[in-house]
Amino acid sequence: MKVMTHRPATPSDYLRQSANLITAPAMWVLSSIGFFTEGARTANEFSDMSDNLLVPLGPAFSIWFPIFVGCIAYAVLQALPKNRTRDVFRAVGWWTAAGFACVCGWALITAYAPTNLVQWGTALIFIPAVGALIVATKIFTERINEVSAIERILSWVPISLIAGWCSLAIFLNWTPIAYDAFAHETASVTSSLLILAAALGLIIGVCRWSLCNRVYVFPAIWGLAWLAGRHLVAGPEVPIIGWVAIGGIILLIASALTKPRVPITGYDAETA
Repeated sequence: MKVMTHRPATPSDYLRQSANLITAPAMWVLSSIGFFTEGARTANEFSDMSDNLLVPLGPAFSIWFPIFVGCIAYAVLQALPKNRTRDVFRAVGWWTAAGFACVCGWALITAYAPTNLVQWGTALIFIPAVGALIVATKIFTERINEVSAIERILSWVPISLIAGWCSLAIFLNWTPIAYDAFAHETASVTSSLLILAAALGLIIGVCRWSLCNRVYVFPAIWGLAWLAGRHLVAGPEVPIIGWVAIGGIILLIASALTKPRVPITGYDAETA
């Protein structure tokens, strides 16, 4: 039976808790700043700046609501005094804080960066955001036996969701840059398909690396379903992109349903 040890609280513990408690709700506030502040772009206005063939239908982005709510729930949970020195929150806390902070940076760049810099700025800041959130997800998944069922819902699930969605969204930010480099600033089906393949490769790889975390994979399936809807139903626009999106969904489901390399053990009350 695993016995958890709790080292005394340190200033780092208080800083970690505070960083998550600040950056989690800040993601939501800053991502919405364009709706109530003059001179700031909304996410939709930023998206409309380029003809991006990989942007899914609008309802896909509604996933941000449960992500934001879940991340705030996680921030509150990890900030409780009883969780200050728990090893699992110490292991993931700085990674989530870094990921959340980068998403805040993405929102500010989206809203205020000059037109000639906004695309590169959002694409570059998403790299550390995705990296930090993927690491946090992997660590938490490997230590899932250290939290109760309700704690999984309030912490592991939202962290996995935001990591999964950002793993897909990062490629949406890089697509217009690929158009500029390879298609003379026009939407390119070939460039879109290559980027879509790269996105699937990353998400499937992380899925396998993180013990077939199905929650992590779900946002990508959700986004690809709305992408397929755009190209096969609401138009249609470029059917081959829609069919590749459906093929990607099948691959993601197969990857998530495959047995993980290392079994995840159940929750033990004495470990929490």
